[in-house]
Amino acid sequence: MNKKQLNIVKAQLLRRFLNKTMIGMNYVNRQDIKVKKIGGATVQKAIDELIKDGFLETHYKECISINSKMLKFIFEYLERK
Repeated sequence: MNKKQLNIVKAQLLRRFLNKTMIGMNYVNRQDIKVKKIGGATVQKAIDELIKDGFLETHYKECISINSKMLKFIFEYLERK
């Protein structure tokens, strides 16, 4: 998986979370996230990078949501992509 494809997956995940308002305490289990035509390992790697960047936060070890403190930076990131 090259860097460009990974960035596309990351942007797609962030847009999906924003559309479903998965912000703060409204969270989803990370194993339930699927992206069409992309393997699960790639999605999990993108989620790990988003957590590392601070865009996503974890709840109860396996659940994730958008970090509400990073919304401004998330919108800037998506505008660039």
